[in-house]
Amino acid sequence: MKKILLSLSALLMGVVLFTSCDDDDTPQLRPVPTTEGAFVMCSGNMGKKIPGSVSYWDYSKNSISNNAFSQANGRGLGSTPNDGVCYGSKIYYVVGGENTIEVVDKDQKSIKQIKTTDLLGKKEGANPRHIIASYGAVWVTTYGGYVAAIDTTTFALRKSYKVGSYPEGLTVANGRLYVANSDYSKGNGSISEINLATDKVTEHKVEGSKNPQAIFIDRTGFYILDWGGYDGNWNQIGAGLKVLKAKNGKDIAEDVVANATSATYYNGVFYTVNAPSGAASVSYSKYNTANHTTSSMKYNYDETKFSPSYIAADPVTGRLFLSFYEKVGGYASYATAGYLKEFDASGKELHSAQIGVGPCAIFFNTKINWK
Repeated sequence: MKKILLSLSALLMGVVLFTSCDDDDTPQLRPVPTTEGAFVMCSGNMGKKIPGSVSYWDYSKNSISNNAFSQANGRGLGSTPNDGVCYGSKIYYVVGGENTIEVVDKDQKSIKQIKTTDLLGKKEGANPRHIIASYGAVWVTTYGGYVAAIDTTTFALRKSYKVGSYPEGLTVANGRLYVANSDYSKGNGSISEINLATDKVTEHKVEGSKNPQAIFIDRTGFYILDWGGYDGNWNQIGAGLKVLKAKNGKDIAEDVVANATSATYYNGVFYTVNAPSGAASVSYSKYNTANHTTSSMKYNYDETKFSPSYIAADPVTGRLFLSFYEKVGGYASYATAGYLKEFDASGKELHSAQIGVGPCAIFFNTKINWK
């Protein structure tokens, strides 16, 4: 575990902001990111044979397009889509129940369907989970215990890495890939660190983290979203947004937002949904990494009608989006249409739209322009 902290220290020291000075006054082109919209992955409901789908919120129109993939291709995504990423001119959808990654263009037309079981093997490639993009590749975790690096030009497998038990979210920083291994909520979760220069994989146990789902890194630290465990009545215990610290000769994860079950990061601030299974109520928090303070948030919506599932902040503008299950009979419904809502920084609802069944992830259509 000390290696994670050492790697993180090097990473934080290496994050430097540069201003360019030149002898002439020739204008320099600079990358300027802009976001055009937000995608919502909707997992459907396997038990009720409701297929998954993707919805798209277009910023320029302030409107939603549902079933975007199926309308463009005349077929559905299949069972349990659960993540996606935009990279270059392409969009990548991870479909766990089909063991596929759908690659589409900006018009949602299918370019390639990649079978992770063909790339990695039937067991190793089973149930792809989460995806990020970097270094000209997309990096995908599978419940087979692997990370696959897939070339974005040829769609061939560049490399694969054996990681911990039931990996979920991942992030890349300073030449290293970090993977949250959930152990399928059995209580023995870990973090895998992949050195991309040497391909060495190191698994680290973290005291206080049983079921890590996502990893965030900024100048102030290494953070884990952990789902904890469950008691005999399926009440969720020990979930939270946690920061890694060294204490009494041990490396541990300490809560910065207790009971957090979904988290997003923007400009030094985490926004969380605190809705552990079995809790009597839902709460929301904001954690400032610079001054290490946690405060409550209030989002203005009807809590009798909606139950939150996911939170995401636009990485360019900070626009806040929450996806919701519809409540039926007082409980979250996993078989009826969900909702996407946008809020301002004070929690005021700005927009709302009906989306697909089982919203489970939000990611953004961000482009780089040179100006």
